[in-house]
Amino acid sequence: MSDTDKPLDPSDEKRLKTRGSGMGKDYIPFICIQDLSSSGESIRIPGHTTGRAHHLLSGIELGAFIIFDWNPQTRDIREQFPIPVSDTLTICQQLGIKHPQLRGKLKVVTTDLLIDFNSGRKMALAVKPVSTLSDERTIEKLQIEKTYWEGCGVEWKLFTDREISKPMKENLLWLRPALHDAPEQTVIDREEVKSLLERLSEYAGLTATRICARLDDQYGVEPGSHLQTLRYGIARHLITAPIQTSYHDWKCSELQQTSQAITSVGAYAN
Repeated sequence: MSDTDKPLDPSDEKRLKTRGSGMGKDYIPFICIQDLSSSGESIRIPGHTTGRAHHLLSGIELGAFIIFDWNPQTRDIREQFPIPVSDTLTICQQLGIKHPQLRGKLKVVTTDLLIDFNSGRKMALAVKPVSTLSDERTIEKLQIEKTYWEGCGVEWKLFTDREISKPMKENLLWLRPALHDAPEQTVIDREEVKSLLERLSEYAGLTATRICARLDDQYGVEPGSHLQTLRYGIARHLITAPIQTSYHDWKCSELQQTSQAITSVGAYAN
């Protein structure tokens, strides 16, 4: 029996009725973490860009997600996005490879992250560990995705565990709480950020996090106040920082006030 004559996996057929469509807060991923027999590294995390919970299936997906969720040019992020089976069947025939299936039933091919930018540009991202890229079947599945998205005129890229450093991931996770202000919280404005940077400028070669603690004592404010302003300022792109270096090591001289929002946070957001 050829792949075109095989039925679709019943669980995938059921999911397609309610998942994998919509935009923003209304989108439901084709695969949710509760669908997995073992959660592993999977995580459910609130999205700043979309205002909904995102279902990420690995630590590498989390790394890719937080890069784009912090980018002010990102308009939407859709994870575990399904590709129409009719298209993937045609692509597999063209490439001469076997369509993904389980126990003789066709499986829907998904793209890990589909990013929409404010400019109207889209990017499809396949997220994989470098260690899996020597596997022939993994490469074949990636080729299916690549062929589909390029045929749609959408840029397709591969994101591996080499694309985000451990310090950068740590920094972006540290910044995330400042992206989700509770309604009752006082919003830190640009003038507070400016005042903080003026105070830090007097300690150019010293570590910013330590100086923030010293400034709390000096100005008689609640412990953590200056660090909170620093975190908020960087999270909201009011302050530029060496994001590839651990925030514990940032020098006061490396922190600068921005005149406008940063347009990208890495090669994958350019």
